[in-house]
Amino acid sequence: MKKVIFKRLMTNQESSELKKSFVGDEHYNTLITESCDGYSEEGELLFKFRKGALPLDILKKGYDSFKGSIELTDGRGAASGSSHKRIRKDGTVSNITVGNKVRSGNVGYMDPSAMVRYCRKTAFAQKYFETFKEGIPFINFISKKYEELCPDKYSRQRVAADKTDENYIIGDSVYSTVTVNENFRTAIHRDAGDFKEGFGNLIVYREGSYDGGFFCLPEFGVALDLHNGDLLFVDVHKYHGNSEVINKSDDWKRVSFVVYLREKIQSCSSPEGELDKVRNKFNGKNMTEKWV
Repeated sequence: MKKVIFKRLMTNQESSELKKSFVGDEHYNTLITESCDGYSEEGELLFKFRKGALPLDILKKGYDSFKGSIELTDGRGAASGSSHKRIRKDGTVSNITVGNKVRSGNVGYMDPSAMVRYCRKTAFAQKYFETFKEGIPFINFISKKYEELCPDKYSRQRVAADKTDENYIIGDSVYSTVTVNENFRTAIHRDAGDFKEGFGNLIVYREGSYDGGFFCLPEFGVALDLHNGDLLFVDVHKYHGNSEVINKSDDWKRVSFVVYLREKIQSCSSPEGELDKVRNKFNGKNMTEKWV
């Protein structure tokens, strides 16, 4: 496989100053359109890109199964281009950090957060569990390609996944969660909350026609053009974002999938144990097991 070396074009401080801004033409000088492996000059793996590695029927099954999770949300923080405290209806400031409203959703399982203090299915998986299960072959396939292309990273994540209660792992994969974005141009950010010793990924489902929407690593001046069937494994703990989508047809659509293992989900107890936490919090009030 072709190996491409990229020189770092900015310091860590300079790249951090790009946070919450948007990728422009000035942020990349190389556009990748063919399969290759990208490394820094120091030998650090940046990405592995494979054209047409994902069968289209499996991609379509993933899209059809998970598209129902997409909703208008302010929960994407810096990736949305803003990060600020939520203002309550009475005008006071809450402790919850939110961002601009975008079309995004989560599939699978979540660890505790500031708003929900227990481990659980996502709202989509809870409400449409049978539909969710239909997308598991999509996740299993990505996990298999992860093992094939990034064996060292995969092995570390496999250990972490095996330490996690099986009720929070999707199928036979090393993943707990999927973020699904529709026509959402992410601002420059670094991912957080995922397994730090693993490696990220990106899959795109496209309809209609458009140009741009490239995935960009501005620190290294490289962008990648993803089409249906392409697989990108990438270091999402580097600053990254999307270029502008242009020349859009009326029926254009860009749905991206990011599949990952939540960092803290290893600490989750069984669903029954998590339900006990809820029961104890509500002092024994009648609770339903619907959420687990």
